[in-house]
Order: sequence, then C-alpha cells, then structure tokens
Amino acid sequence: MERSNTYILNFGPHHPSTHGVLRLILQMAGEKVISCHPEIGYLHRGVEKLCEDKKFLSIIPYIDRLDYLAPLICEHAYILALEKSLQIIPAERAVFIRTIFDELTRISSHIMGIGSATYDIGCLSLFLYGFEEREKIQDIFSAVTGARMHLSYYVPGGVLYDLTNDNIQQIQNFIANLYFYLNAVKKLALDNRIFIKRNKDIGVIYQDQAMKSGISGISLRASGINYDVRETTNYGAYHLIKFSPITLEEGDNYARNKLRYLEIQQSISIIKECLRLLPMGEYCSCRYFLNSVPLGTLFEILHSEFFTSGPSLPKNSKIYSATESPRGEFGVHILTIEPATNPYRIHFKSPSFNIIQLLKLLLKNVNLPDVTAILGSLDFIMGDCDR
Repeated sequence: MERSNTYILNFGPHHPSTHGVLRLILQMAGEKVISCHPEIGYLHRGVEKLCEDKKFLSIIPYIDRLDYLAPLICEHAYILALEKSLQIIPAERAVFIRTIFDELTRISSHIMGIGSATYDIGCLSLFLYGFEEREKIQDIFSAVTGARMHLSYYVPGGVLYDLTNDNIQQIQNFIANLYFYLNAVKKLALDNRIFIKRNKDIGVIYQDQAMKSGISGISLRASGINYDVRETTNYGAYHLIKFSPITLEEGDNYARNKLRYLEIQQSISIIKECLRLLPMGEYCSCRYFLNSVPLGTLFEILHSEFFTSGPSLPKNSKIYSATESPRGEFGVHILTIEPATNPYRIHFKSPSFNIIQLLKLLLKNVNLPDVTAILGSLDFIMGDCDR
C-alpha cells in the first residue's frame, strides 16, 4: 500500500485561537495546510426557536447574547424591526443616545478584536491594555443602565434611561484619554516589524471572493468594497452627522487589523459629534417606558397590561431590519401570520456565519502558524454563528 504524505489535524473545537467552540479539520502536508473543513454547531442554543415562544419585549435579552461583544448593536436591529412594524418614531434624543452607545460598543469590540489578534501571535500587552479600556466602557454602561455587558437598554420608541450630565462627562473623559491606547496599538502592532511580517500578504480576501461569499463589515471593507449599513440604511443619527465608511485595498490580515484601529478613531469622532448635537427632550416616545407612572389611575392599569402582554404586531408582518455590527451586517427577519404578541418565525442574519464559510478558501496552502493569525484577523463570534 502506498503511504500518504498528508495527515488530518483537528484544530479545535477548544483551541484558544478559535475564539469559541469551532472545529477546523485541516489536511496537512508537513507544516502546510492543504485544505480546511470548518465544523460549526458545537455551541448551538436554538435561540431563534426559543424566541418564537416569547413576547416581543421578552426577546430583547436574548438578542444581547448572540454577538456578546456587540450586544447593543444587535439589540438595535431588533428594536428597529419592531418600530418599523408598529410605526413608532423614536424620540430624537434617543436616536443620538443609541448612536453614542452603538459606537461605544463598536470601540469595545474592536479593542477585543485587536487584542485577541495580537495575543494569538504572541503579544499579550495589547490584550491587557485593551481590557483596561473596555472596563471604562462597561463602567459607563453600568452608570447609565445598571448592567455592564447585556444591557437590554433599547426599547420601542427610545431607551430605558436618559443620559445625565455626569454620564456625558464620563463619556467625554473616556474618549479624551483613549489616545494612549491607540498609540500603544500603533507602536506594538501596526508599526511592529514582527506583527507586519506575520500579517502582511497573509489571509488575503480578493474582491471577487468577498462579493461571492456574502461577507460584510471589516472583512469586506478591508478588501476595498465600500459597503456599510450605517450609510446605506441611515438608521440612528449617522445621516445627521458627517459619516462615510473607511475602506482599504489590501484585503489581508494587516488591513483588517488596521481598519479596526481606524474605525476606533472614527467612532470617537462620531461620539463627539453626537454629544455636541444631543437635543433636549424625552428619551422615549412610548410613554409606557417613561419612569413616571401615576399610581391609582387608569394609566397605571394600562401600563401594567402593556408589560403583561407586550405590543402586538399586525397580521402578515414581514419585516427585515439590519445594523452594522463590528463583524458586519446583523439582520433580523420577523414574520407573523395572525396579529400576535410573539413572532410566528424569527431569523437572525449572522455576519460571523459567512466569515467562517470563507475559511475553506483562506486556510488553503498556508503554513500552520498562519492559521491562528488569520482566525484572529477575522474576529468572528461563535455565539453569533451558532445561534
């Protein structure tokens, strides 16, 4: 019998560089990867099926737990779907508050993306520096909402709590002091010759591959394709401020990491502009979510009934809404057959799912050490994929 020169290597599902329970079946020839078959499903929690038995308001906490590094942005997509169906116009102040919190979430996620990408190839410092900055963001969330990670903060018509002057000052102090971290990223990663050698011309996604694979977000814009849901759908306050997506042309690991660095700087500018334009007024246009409820009145009874049953969507509602998460377009499909307080079907469009399918092409004819660098640069989340 002829001896084969290749062998099978199981990479994961519990490898640190897979950033979750992802199994890669690699066919190897020495240190060279010949082919890759990604296997998902180890984390499957059946969230979509669970949501079909929940009231529309009770679904909000489930959304937070999909992309757990960017929960508010995913939450925003779901709330937009409800507002579209119920024809609710959110309060103007809430639109700016949502945009501020979306961008704080984006900064937090990109910090983790850069930190894990550098940690995967041997640099622990940026990972630790990033955690310190991320703690400050979570302190802001805690001060406003009482929660640090899964906030359940967005509701139809606006947000649950208003921003106080102290909260605004806390946000301003954070973005004013973030440049120390950005300088560290530039020095320890982007200008580091070891980081450049490990990432330049590695894991290149060409434009035609990017278009056919259906990826979005950083991985798409790093290949020179200008597509950003914040610009195409004009949700939030993005159409009220100066905003245009950043793109790079190289499409390699280095470009994806550099784009996260550039988008953190862009998010700082967006937050500053939103704070400058933040209007006065109510923080929610739906009065049921405002804190002042007169006791012993008819409104108190209606208030209790609203939260017992929740909003009811019209018959034959077919809704799709999307937001730009740090990983790409996160979409929510909702279908109702009859007027109901829970969806007949609900489906989430996961940007991480498309990214993982691309591994078959990216992890081909590369060296084994490049596998960890490519996985880190793609920054997918298995909770988002195995929903």
